[in-house]
Amino acid sequence: MQINTDPQKIEEILTRGVHTVYTKDELREKLLSGKQLHLKLGTDVTGPLLTLGHSVVHRKMRDFQELGHRVTLIIGDFTTLVGDHSDKVDMRKETSISEISENERSYKEQFFKTVLEESTEIRHNSEWLKGLNFNDVINLSKEFTLQQMLDRETFMLRYKENKPIGLDEFLYPLMQGYDSVALNCDVEFGGTDQTFNLLAGRKLMPVFGLKSQSAIVMRLLTGNDGRPMGKSLKNFIPIMDNPNDMYGKIMSIVDTIIIEYLELATRVPMDKIREIELEMQNGANPMEFKKLLAREVVTFYHLKDAANEAETNFKNIVQKKEVPSGMIEYSCKKGQTLSQIVAGANTSTSNKEAYRLIIQGGVSINEETIKDPSKIIEIKEQSILKVGKRNYYRLKIQ
Repeated sequence: MQINTDPQKIEEILTRGVHTVYTKDELREKLLSGKQLHLKLGTDVTGPLLTLGHSVVHRKMRDFQELGHRVTLIIGDFTTLVGDHSDKVDMRKETSISEISENERSYKEQFFKTVLEESTEIRHNSEWLKGLNFNDVINLSKEFTLQQMLDRETFMLRYKENKPIGLDEFLYPLMQGYDSVALNCDVEFGGTDQTFNLLAGRKLMPVFGLKSQSAIVMRLLTGNDGRPMGKSLKNFIPIMDNPNDMYGKIMSIVDTIIIEYLELATRVPMDKIREIELEMQNGANPMEFKKLLAREVVTFYHLKDAANEAETNFKNIVQKKEVPSGMIEYSCKKGQTLSQIVAGANTSTSNKEAYRLIIQGGVSINEETIKDPSKIIEIKEQSILKVGKRNYYRLKIQ
């Protein structure tokens, strides 16, 4: 396979959205060599949704693939049983084997919406970690100190607050580091919260007579409300969102993170992004730049026609307050509560989320806002249910 060694493309790959590279000169030399590199990403499938936050690392890997390099995605079916505590301030809830298997199915579908499947191999780290004996684990442990583990911010916080830290939690970086040994990869990827784990691989590989991998540490994407992105804050955008929801959620991000999202979540040229940044500093209306951002992201995940339609729908529904003509129909059963109807019509909304939306005044029927989730709704033919700002449903009696 022909490997692209264009110095300009390589320089952008090594800088765009990157927090740091261990080490940049070392990796640049590898990329310029013309050798096909073996890239590694490890992931613990602890939840069902991948978001634009995850896509930052995934798109960087795709950049490498487009130069001709290959990827191995490591499903951490073994490490998930311990759990990565890099960004956790409490002991993590254990994930069962059945949950891991269920999450993996949806994870792969979502992963390949960003990363090229044809140049990706999937492995499970139980393949090599299950075979280690207690002596192997002791020898791995000798390469690290307790002080190194406690220097990590989340562990130090828990230590100072007298919160429990399980001994198994200290084994996680050893296992992730050994993944690098088992596959002998050239490059590993992760976010800033993964720095210690990435460096564990660099540290362990020479112990086994291997050349240390390079490590690319990516910046973390800010949540759409300007706070750090988190599941509990619900300030993220799933990559499986339909085009209308994805477009609308991007249009609702705070203005201060438009440039960050353009850099990390799209491939709009960096010189264009710097022009936009300058225009915004000089007082330009951010709305047009959000539209560009939304079009770029929706086009990547749903193609150009879907992005154009989502933009038209946004203008008509949100900006002009029009009711869309092509609404999804939902058949209601007699005696259903409002929360049951909302969760049934909008399948991406759980019963708990429906309850919260209703209480907060985010649900209306025929333009009447109803804040009682338990209210039994008497549906008349052609009633219009509105959920949030953009989702409309035509209700029918079953």
